[in-house]
Amino acid sequence: MVKKQTNIFVKAATFVFIVFCTVTIIKMQFEFNSLKEDKAKVEKQIKDYELRIDELQARLEEDFDTDYVMRIAREKLNFRLPEEIIFYNDLSK
Repeated sequence: MVKKQTNIFVKAATFVFIVFCTVTIIKMQFEFNSLKEDKAKVEKQIKDYELRIDELQARLEEDFDTDYVMRIAREKLNFRLPEEIIFYNDLSK
């Protein structure tokens, strides 16, 4: 009789342990997938930042000539040459 009660206890403990392990494995799989997605996002951000750094580095290495000054004046300061006419289109498509 004692052996039968012990046997039931061992079976119940084994069942609980198996359920616990299964739930833990499933939870870890979901967490792994989430971390994998986060890693992909971070790697994409790193590539974007590296491209931006390369672009800025190329701009720094450009010669400081009149074309560069004119480009910056047009892009950043909205300047124009005296003979230029600039049209702006604010109509939405």
